[in-house]
Amino acid sequence: MRSPGWFALLGRADPLRGETRAIEERLLEISGGIVYFVAPRPMLPLVEAWREIFHTHGAKHTGVLALARREQALDARLAGQVADAPLVLLVDEEGERLYELIAGTPLVQALALVHRRGGVVAAALAASPLMGSAAPLGGTRTPEVRYGLGLLPGLAVQEAFEGAGAFHRLSEVVIGRPDLLGLGLERGASVLVGPRGRSEVVSGRVALLDASEVRQGPAAVHGLRVDVLASPARFDLPLLTE
Repeated sequence: MRSPGWFALLGRADPLRGETRAIEERLLEISGGIVYFVAPRPMLPLVEAWREIFHTHGAKHTGVLALARREQALDARLAGQVADAPLVLLVDEEGERLYELIAGTPLVQALALVHRRGGVVAAALAASPLMGSAAPLGGTRTPEVRYGLGLLPGLAVQEAFEGAGAFHRLSEVVIGRPDLLGLGLERGASVLVGPRGRSEVVSGRVALLDASEVRQGPAAVHGLRVDVLASPARFDLPLLTE
């Protein structure tokens, strides 16, 4: 029986400027040089450019599933293609868009199968919050928390964590759901999550928000723990079973 694989979370960064090179090289090393992109069709220009970058780093093969409608994610044949890939990279600049396309479909089941078979499921840009149990989506004025895809159960992930309102959004999520651990990705940050939750900051900085011992009063919140980790820090994620 194969050992479970890896998950990778890539914060907001520009691969065309080399800002994701460290995690790209690690992913290629783990996957044997094969990358399969899954993204909404409007992301194709970035994905095609990113494919070329992976090839310059030594990728043997890259493929793309460009989603124009939800029916594609419901297609068992396409889901089977995804399940056979050693590395699947979800890419979107609008998390809500990808969520509406794939949530609750066989494609998500295929992603889970990639991991169970020892492969890598990675998510970049605004796709990274979708990986956990809860996804803080939307703008700073009207944030919305949606159920995530649950591939990393027990986590609530927030990308662009250095941005205005991001700390507030993620802290509100974990205070409301103290069973979840918040993971904030600053720009340029990437995290590799291995078997049994053993994790590594590959690049940049991440914040961990733990509200398990929070005490709330009428005008105060006490006990919210915030840890900030920088590459090459290693840590354990207490992933839950859903």
